[in-house]
Amino acid sequence: MSEKKTATKRKKKRKKYIILLILLIIFFLFGMVLFAYPFVSRYYIEKNSQSAISEFERERNEFIQSAGIEIPEKPQPVTNANNEVISYIDDEGVLFGEIPEEQIYLDELYQFMKNTNIRLYETKQENFKDSSSYTVSPIDLTKYGVKSGVVGQIEIDKLKVTLPIFLGINDENLAKGYGHLTETSYPIGGVNTSCVVAAHRGYGGADMLRYVENLVPGDVVKVTNFWYTMEYQVTEIKIIEPDDVKTLLIQPGRDILILFTCHPYGINNQRYLVYCERK
Repeated sequence: MSEKKTATKRKKKRKKYIILLILLIIFFLFGMVLFAYPFVSRYYIEKNSQSAISEFERERNEFIQSAGIEIPEKPQPVTNANNEVISYIDDEGVLFGEIPEEQIYLDELYQFMKNTNIRLYETKQENFKDSSSYTVSPIDLTKYGVKSGVVGQIEIDKLKVTLPIFLGINDENLAKGYGHLTETSYPIGGVNTSCVVAAHRGYGGADMLRYVENLVPGDVVKVTNFWYTMEYQVTEIKIIEPDDVKTLLIQPGRDILILFTCHPYGINNQRYLVYCERK
C-alpha cells in the first residue's frame, strides 16, 4: 500500500473519530440538560413564587405603615369609633379575631370584595358557568395601589407549601401560585362564601399541590390577605369531572375555601377538591 493511500486512510479514520467524538459530546450535553432541567425549572418557579409572596408582604407592610399602625412586639387590640375592641394585630401586622366592618387601610378594595361576595350569594353565582367565567379578573388592582397582582397567600403546613394568590386562573398566574376563580367568593371570608383557588398538581419540577392527597379532615389551611389571617380546617375531599361547577358553589351559612387541582396525577382528566371550612 502506498504512503498516499495510507495517509488518506488515516485522515478518514481521524475524521470518523472526530465526528464520533462530537456526537458523544452532543449526546452528553443533551443528557446533562435533560438531567438538570427539572432542578433548574424548580428553582426558578419556586423563586418566582417566593418573590411574589415577598412583594405581597412588602406591599401589605407599606399599607399598614401608611395607615399609621405601628407593628407591635406582641398582639395589640384594635378598637372601633366607640373605643370597643374589635380585633387584634400581631407582630407581623396581621389582624386576627373579629374582622372589622371597615378596614383601616385599603378599605375601598375590601368593600368591593365584600359587596361582590354578597352579590354572588344573592344571585346564586348566575354567571359562573364555564371557563370563560373564571379566567379573567374583573378588578384592576393597580387602581387600589396594589402593584404586585397578589391578593394573599395560602399556607399549608402539612404539605410544607406556601403559595401566593392571584386573581383569575390563567397560565401566567398558575405558573407562580394559586389562581382565584372569578365568580367565586374573594378570599376575605364571611358567612355565605365559597372561595375557590386552583393550582397545578406539580409544575416544572415544583411541588405546588403535588401531594394534595396527603391532606385529611382536620388539617389546617391558613389564608392571609391584606388585612388578616384566617384558619380553615379540611372537612371533605371530592373528585369531580372538569365541568362540574355545581360542586364549587356557595353553600348557605358556611365560610368555605376550596383547593382545586388536577387528578389523577399525570393523567389530569378529573379534578380533585379539598373543602376547608373556617374554624
